[in-house]
Amino acid sequence: MKHYRIHNETMEESIISSLIEPILENSGFLLVQLKKNIYEQVLQVFIEKVTGQLTISDCSKLTKEMIQILENDNLLPESYRIEVSSPGIDRILVRAKDFKDNIGNEIKIELKEKTANRKNIKGEISDLQGDTLTLKLYKNENNYDDEITISLMNISKAKLVFSEKLLKRNDL
Repeated sequence: MKHYRIHNETMEESIISSLIEPILENSGFLLVQLKKNIYEQVLQVFIEKVTGQLTISDCSKLTKEMIQILENDNLLPESYRIEVSSPGIDRILVRAKDFKDNIGNEIKIELKEKTANRKNIKGEISDLQGDTLTLKLYKNENNYDDEITISLMNISKAKLVFSEKLLKRNDL
């Protein structure tokens, strides 16, 4: 099932994503982010399991499948290694579901185009209706000053802000 995913990928990363996403989805996983680091010669693939927890065994199995496809299409030199892992607790948010699941949590957003005269916004997710995100903007730690609505299509990057609340939510 194809859903809109926020991403900032190079052309090469987009080609790789288009090849590995079907493999992931057919196995019950979703691609969160893909990064090719030419200096360290590593392809980092951040994924999440649709149901349940991501395991080391999952990562190992998927790495082998990805290597096979990418080597067959000559998209990854032999000198590269692939790292498959979870996106972590302060993960990036890439799908509408990610924002919905994190209502009440604080995020940092980079926008493609300015909204309310800002390109970078930090606030608490208060709602998501369709592809419209509502954030509470704080004037200080305890009070919010304003709310802003943003189209998911205008988001270049969104990342959870690490907090005690996130730790408690994830039982860490």
